[in-house]
Amino acid sequence: MSALIGILVVLHILCWATTFGVWVAAAKTKEPSKGIFHAAAGAVVIGLVLMGLGMATGGGGHLWYTLKLVFALVVAAASFIAMRKGPHTPAAVWYAIPAGIAINVVVAVFGIGF
Repeated sequence: MSALIGILVVLHILCWATTFGVWVAAAKTKEPSKGIFHAAAGAVVIGLVLMGLGMATGGGGHLWYTLKLVFALVVAAASFIAMRKGPHTPAAVWYAIPAGIAINVVVAVFGIGF
């Protein structure tokens, strides 16, 4: 079970890294590829699977899962909007992507909500 969780954590981190990388690549033009939403959605789905496994095995707190899920959904929604609107994406939506990723990482690394 720990090998499965380890593989899923690596995939989850790679999805976030891809989302951030696509955002950085498109930061000047605000025209991200469709990969930004797919990577963010992949991170949400893998995160939900990890949340289910964590709850089943008794790890983590509910606040921790909730915080990470809320910010992951914000990033996924902002990525979807950015993908649809292209260069006409509002600044608040555009900068919600890296901010949400950073907050998600801070919550995970420092165990906020445990």
